[in-house]
Amino acid sequence: MTRAERMSQHLNRALHELFAADERAWLLGEDVVDPYGGAFKVTQGLSTAYPDRVLSTPLSENGITGIAGGLALCGDTVIVEIMFGDFVGLAFDPIINFLTKSVAMYGEHTPMRVVIRCPVGGGRGYGPTHSQSVQKHFIGIPHLALFELSPLHDAADVLAAALRRDEPSMLFEDKILYTQRRYVDNRVDDRLAFELLGADRNWARVYDPAAAAAPTLVIAPGGAANRAIAAARKAWEQGHNVEVLIPARLYPFDVDGVLGLLDGADGVIVAEESTAGGTWGSEVATRLYAAAWPLLRRPIELVSSAATIIPSAPHLERAVLLSADTILERIMQRATGESAASGAASRDRAAPSWQTPGTAPVSSTGSPLTRLRQARAVEQGVAVSVPKLNNNDDSYVLLEWLVPAGATVEVGQVIAAVETSKAIEELAATHAGVLRQDLAAGADCVPGSTIGYILSAGAFPAAAPPVAEPPVVTQPALPGRPLPPSQRRIADVVATSHREIPVAFTAVRVDVTVALAYARRAADETGADVSLTEVVIAAVARLHEQFPALYAQLTGDGRVIEAAQPSVGLTVDVGTGLFLPVIRDAAKLDLGDLADTVVELRMKALRNRLREDDMAGMNFLVALNNTPGVIYAQPIIPPGVTCALSVPDVHREVVLDVGGEVRERMMADLGLAYDHRLVNGAQAGAYLAALSVALQR
Repeated sequence: MTRAERMSQHLNRALHELFAADERAWLLGEDVVDPYGGAFKVTQGLSTAYPDRVLSTPLSENGITGIAGGLALCGDTVIVEIMFGDFVGLAFDPIINFLTKSVAMYGEHTPMRVVIRCPVGGGRGYGPTHSQSVQKHFIGIPHLALFELSPLHDAADVLAAALRRDEPSMLFEDKILYTQRRYVDNRVDDRLAFELLGADRNWARVYDPAAAAAPTLVIAPGGAANRAIAAARKAWEQGHNVEVLIPARLYPFDVDGVLGLLDGADGVIVAEESTAGGTWGSEVATRLYAAAWPLLRRPIELVSSAATIIPSAPHLERAVLLSADTILERIMQRATGESAASGAASRDRAAPSWQTPGTAPVSSTGSPLTRLRQARAVEQGVAVSVPKLNNNDDSYVLLEWLVPAGATVEVGQVIAAVETSKAIEELAATHAGVLRQDLAAGADCVPGSTIGYILSAGAFPAAAPPVAEPPVVTQPALPGRPLPPSQRRIADVVATSHREIPVAFTAVRVDVTVALAYARRAADETGADVSLTEVVIAAVARLHEQFPALYAQLTGDGRVIEAAQPSVGLTVDVGTGLFLPVIRDAAKLDLGDLADTVVELRMKALRNRLREDDMAGMNFLVALNNTPGVIYAQPIIPPGVTCALSVPDVHREVVLDVGGEVRERMMADLGLAYDHRLVNGAQAGAYLAALSVALQR
């Protein structure tokens, strides 16, 4: 299968092709000029190649769009970049009163070749004013076409289709797609294929070629397409045929492109990230009802995000935005009349008052003892227990309850967060019912302990009568402040490391000038955020085969276990604690994929979404001590790891070359901390020498 470009890189190439072919093309936007190249690097390199036609503008969406209209009236082509689609509302007046009206209000058709690019969507923790999907606010405006980028359409084709109309267009780009790769060669994966349909290849159809049953059609644009495909995969695993249809043009809606698929389909679901009410999905349903009523077996269903602002907190953002589980639930309701086995409970069906959803009723048969046990189980409820999350900790911290006591919870709903020495783990409800909290937030809890119960609604105890308060005995305040829970876990790891591991340390000064240049080239070629960190990780991964002892693990009974593949840990400090996520099988990743993985892990850490699985299996640690000015650092070796490599800040050094010329080079003092039981000084020195050579090639 052809290796696909990332979406940001692909769109960047399409813009370069447009500017090379059209000498009257302009790009206007905030911070679009190099070296910044736009907030999401989509315009990188354009200002260098076309400095007179790529202009960074003041922060005025109204002004940017107005200038674009003036250039278009003169016959030019204009691409406008709105930094975040949320801000396009500031350009509403020039869009509806100037750009679109200019097409027809001068007595003849006037070409207005303007494309307004709008990064939209959530999923990145940007909060209420930087995460919205605003497509629905621009539907129905005469002479304004709406397009949306998807991982199945060619961006150059979409731009060409928009400009061929000679009318203003808006191109919505889901931010979550920028770092993802396109689907190519008509394949989504080993099972799923896709094809482009219609005269202008507007529709992408994702389907299982081996499926024979009548499909449920899920229409999902842009970034929602991948969520719909993920939902379809789970539905296929449960024996239901689903096809996903992705349009490039949202409005005017292309009915003809899908009419042939409606005949014989089991039903239609429209999924979008916008909130409900006056949406693109409503427009789709209206058009399909008018054009294809005899072909529809059931009413068209709409699925969207919750009708509220988009929070920054990860668990709250996930609860608001359209998800694959939301789409799957609707698919399974349509297919079976019941909710999917995905943890998402149906909100359309209420359980009887005597029975909490997700719990079994008391049986009317069986022995009296069995019935008594069942009745007591219903009364007591289902325990909320702390699972064993890793082998390093004897206890964890109940960081917070995410649902108030007495609230009704659903199956799969996240109700609590537990902090281990490595990560923050979320605990989900295994049953539906009313939450009772038996342990306060901030308390220690051991694996297997019960921190609360999920009770049936009828069994939830009534409020107890007030009891006279005992006299309060004032205790003198202790000096100082308590160590935060996250720091306590780090302290435990550090103490264990110092207590159990005999550490030795060796450092070497390395010229990283070549490595930094290599990182810059890789960033330009892949579109990923490649830095010295990724180059070092890649070199460390390649050295595993030559130095297996440095990646081994010493067991408690004195046995040495060598690693089959290098799994490199990385220190990530986001201000709330130190995390050690792991890049598994790092030797199999190219620099672009490695950079994407590092960014993903850092984002998870920033948003408290790292899980134990993200930090399991490490056999080598790369410790980043690259705070500006730091030239030397000795890292801690985590238990279970043999070596930790410190990467400090890079500093400039002026030297005389062989010919006596003065030149500048970039230097880094790389240090290796190693478990002296497994590795000796000669091995450490040889390893650092090999690493130095690898970074200077």
